[in-house]
Amino acid sequence: MAEISVIVPAYNAEKYLENTLKSILNQSFSDFEVILVDDGSVDKTSDIMAAYAAKDKRIKVICQKNGGVGAARNTGMDAAAGKYFYFADADDILHPQILEFLYQSCEKEQADFACCNFEAVEENKLPEIPVYDQNVSNEIVDNPLEFMCANRKKINNNVWTKLYRVSALTGLRFADNQGVEDLYFNILAMRRFSKGVFVPLVLYYYILSSGSISRRDFKVEKLDVHMDCYKRLQKDFENEPVLWRLIKRRIVNRSFYGMVKEVSELPKEKARELKAVWKPQIRAFKKTGIIGTEGLSLRKRLKLFLFMLF
Repeated sequence: MAEISVIVPAYNAEKYLENTLKSILNQSFSDFEVILVDDGSVDKTSDIMAAYAAKDKRIKVICQKNGGVGAARNTGMDAAAGKYFYFADADDILHPQILEFLYQSCEKEQADFACCNFEAVEENKLPEIPVYDQNVSNEIVDNPLEFMCANRKKINNNVWTKLYRVSALTGLRFADNQGVEDLYFNILAMRRFSKGVFVPLVLYYYILSSGSISRRDFKVEKLDVHMDCYKRLQKDFENEPVLWRLIKRRIVNRSFYGMVKEVSELPKEKARELKAVWKPQIRAFKKTGIIGTEGLSLRKRLKLFLFMLF
């Protein structure tokens, strides 16, 4: 049995997938399996997967009908046999030491997860990748969910900065909420974790590519998807009102603001189209208490006010 199961969902990723796979196979830590899940691609994604699987016995390929990144990750989890899960996107680059550092940190501290930093880089502009020595001062994370709420720059919403101990995730699945599946998964994961480790190194490169699963055209339905996620969280924490208020203040409201900011940066015609549909719904959601402005700076509150006004 491999120590780590690296799970990679892919949809029409032929342009980027080979570079991602090379960065996985070039890891300094070698005791891992790779579960590649082709989520209904219509390009050469499955052919690339098959070619790599034929060359490396650690690679397993699964093809399924398109169901979204959450469903693809769930499929990968079901097929995985590792002691830890690591999730990578099919168009990003892993630092060659990411699995080594996260694994050693979890093992040394007997932690439920380990987390690192990442860097967002433009496509075809990957910086020079450093070689890190082993003398790193890690930060021990007690009360992981509260730590996540208070330290968003250290424990963010993304799953690809983290290694998860499988035994601590029993029964947890990704929800079908495209665009916020990482946020929902991580909040529920941190809730059940008792200990984690933060590794203060950049070990993942998030490629700002046009073909990314998470960077497609902004659709009007995105508001409904986000609000469904927030409603689920409110329901999940209905018996923990103090913790819910903290999550809403530190995570939910900021997630909502980030979505509104994206809309504000769209071309005027597209932004106007979305605003016409969204503003009545946003007012309704604010009345229910699912979203608000608590925890936002005065500048961000002003931007939300102007978004709703014009």
